[in-house]
This record gives sequence, C-alpha cells and structure tokens, in this order.
Amino acid sequence: MIGDQRKIQQLEEELEKLSAQVDFFKKEINQLKENSHILETTAEKKEDNVAPVKKNSWEIPSFKRESSAGLESFIGLKLLHLTGIVVLVAGISIGVKYAVDKELISVGMRIILAYAAGVILYILSARLKGKYELFSAILFSGAMASFYFTTYAAFAYYQLFSFGWAFFIMAAITILTAFTAIVYNRQEIAILGMTGAYGIPFLISANSDRADLLFAYIILINTGIVFLSYKKEWKGMVRLAMLVSWILFIGWAVTRYEQSMQQSAILIMAAFYLLFTLAAFGFSIKRKQPIGIIELQLFLINSVLTYVAALLIFTNSKIDAISAAAVTGVACFIFTIQTVLVRFLLPAEKLLLNYLSSFAVLSLVFYAGMQWDGVTVTIIWLVIAIVLFVAGITSKMAWLRLMSILLTGFTLLKLVVIDRANFSTVEKIISYISIGVLLLLFSFFYQRYKQTSAESGNTA
Repeated sequence: MIGDQRKIQQLEEELEKLSAQVDFFKKEINQLKENSHILETTAEKKEDNVAPVKKNSWEIPSFKRESSAGLESFIGLKLLHLTGIVVLVAGISIGVKYAVDKELISVGMRIILAYAAGVILYILSARLKGKYELFSAILFSGAMASFYFTTYAAFAYYQLFSFGWAFFIMAAITILTAFTAIVYNRQEIAILGMTGAYGIPFLISANSDRADLLFAYIILINTGIVFLSYKKEWKGMVRLAMLVSWILFIGWAVTRYEQSMQQSAILIMAAFYLLFTLAAFGFSIKRKQPIGIIELQLFLINSVLTYVAALLIFTNSKIDAISAAAVTGVACFIFTIQTVLVRFLLPAEKLLLNYLSSFAVLSLVFYAGMQWDGVTVTIIWLVIAIVLFVAGITSKMAWLRLMSILLTGFTLLKLVVIDRANFSTVEKIISYISIGVLLLLFSFFYQRYKQTSAESGNTA
C-alpha cells in the first residue's frame, strides 16, 4: 500500500515536469513564429523599395567602363550645355553689334529680334522642363542673359527706354531669375543667368562714358545674387560675383576713372561693400550659428578690395601720401567702430573680433607711417606697441603680445635700414634708447607674466 502511494506521487511529479516542458516548448514555438513573421515583412519592404536591376548576361562590370561613362555623362550633360548656351548668347550679342555697325535694320527691329531670341529660349526651356530638367535650366539661364543685355543695350545705347522703365524691366528679370533658380534648385541658373550677365555689356561696347549705368546694372544683379545666397546658401556664386564685381570696378578705376565721377564711385563702392558684407554673414544669421572661417574670409577679402578701390578713387590712381593717409585713417576708424560693435553686440564671435582688431591696428600703423615721418613715426609706433602689449597681458591674448613684439622689431629694422642715414645724432640716441628700454621691459614683463601664470596653474 505504501509502495503504491509512492509510485503515484512519483508519477504526479513526472507529469508536472512534462507539463512544464510542454509550456516551455509552446512558448519557444510562438517566439520563433513571431520572429519569422518579422523577417518576412522586412524582406518584403526591402523588395518593394529596391528597384529591380536588369543586367545583361554578356555585360561584365568594369571600373574603366564606369569611369568612361561618367566622363561621357559630364561632357554630354553639363559641358556641352554650358558651352552651347554661352556661345549662343555671345553670338546673339555679337549679332546685335554687327547689325548696329552695318545698319542692316532699324534700331527698334534689332531690339525686337534680340528679345525674340530670348523668348524662344524661354519657351523651349518651359516645354522641356518636364523631361529634361537640366537642359531646360541651361536654356532658361541663356534666355535671362539675353533679356539682360537686350534691355541694357536698349537703354544705354539707343535710349529706347527711360531709366525708370529699364530699371523696372531688369528688376523683373532679376526677380524671375532668382525665383526660377529656387524652383529648379540649381546654382548654374543663377551663375549663367546673373553672374554671366556681367560680361554682356562688354560684348556690345566698352561703355566708357556711362560707367554709372554699368555699375547700377551690376548692383541690380548683385542684389539678386545676395538674395539667392541667403535663400539657398550658394556660397560659390557669392565669391564669384564679389571677385567679378570688384575686378570690374578696380579695372575701371585704373583705366577710365575721372575726378568728376567721384560721387558716383563712392556710392558704388558703398553698395558693393554692404551687399557682400550682408552676403558673407547671411548664412550664419539665417542658421543662427557662429560665423565660420569661410564667411570671415569673404568679409575680409571684401574689406581689403574696398580699401584698394578707395585708394584708387581718392588718389585718382596716383597714390600720393596725403590722400592715401586720409583713406587709411578712415579705414582705421571704420574697423575700430566695427570692432566695438562686435565686442558689445556679438561677444561670442571671438575670431571676428580678433580679425577686426588686427585690421584696425594695422591700418593705424600704416596711417602713422603715411601721415608723419622721422622720429615721430618711431615714437608713435612704440606707443602703439606698448598699448598692444599691455592689452595682451590684461586680456590674456597671445596674438596681441606677439603683434606688439613684431611691431617693435619692425620699428627697429626701419631705424637701422632706413632712418639711420636721415636721423640726427640726437634722434638716433632717442630712438635706440627707447627701443632698447622697451624690448627689455617687454622681456621682463613677459617672463613675469609667464611665471605668474605657471604659479597660478600649480596652485590650481
């Protein structure tokens, strides 16, 4: 009896173990089924997303073959389009000039035919946009360039339009070009249709008598470029526009500028400077990010080119010391004001602050060298060096201290190489003693500053 009860108990325990194993196996089966279903669903999605690739059995993949196809695509899709539209627009402009020279048709008919050529290009671009977007974009840019030079020629050379009408038409062309470049999302439209329009007037005439109209036309184009640079962040287009604009202005200032044009030249310089400064900082302002090195380079190049242009304008391309000193003094004042504004309005822009401070100091040094001579310059430069060194110590800016030492060394070099023959004995004594004492003081305070910094670091 007792043996039967033990056997029953053992069987019940075995049954419980088997039941637990069955439950475990059921869970495992359900888990495997769920995983299998997930994998099947993922595979189906991948098959739906990936387009079938058709391969011919006789086609052998080859790096050389792909490279050749890429080169052919570049030539056929981009280079031929670009070259073709540039040559076509050049041909239209030269054709207008030929008609002018030979008097083959009336002035009104020449302008009508030039506009008609642009309209044809525009209609073709609209018709082909659906299937051939790149080709359509190139045709559109050619149409806009054609409209630009035709309007400019009708106003500047034939007086068919008043200034108001010409400005209105070119403003409308600029707005249409900018809007279409955004729609196509292609920078080449802006480059060909707007920046490329810079050279169009020179294919018709040198336009030496109406430089104000030429640069008003360029400022209008630049306004559209600055808008696009802010909207689409096309930095390459801005750099190209800035270089082309300043090269044209500086070339005109060297070759054809006259004193009677000074007021117009100042307005043009101011417009260029403000437009490209806005373009340089527009990217960062839009994204609310720190100003990058590329934007800084664009701003500084624009500032340097503005300074060169101002030197040419205010000295009538004969850079004399008095006029050059006045221009440099104004530049120093402007850089100083910008430094103060950045210091209080944009305290986080340390790099921009350092660049502007450097430009302000350099322009002050050059101004002193142009405005005075002899021992006066030496004393002024040494005072500037002292101020820089003290500022570098108090603000803990190494570049200020380094600039101070370099300025002192340059002053000593100037004294030894240039001023030695011109200075009197008393002036030599004053200069040498001043520079020697200053160098020793710099050395003493520099070592003391370094020692204090090291002690502070050890204490920390």
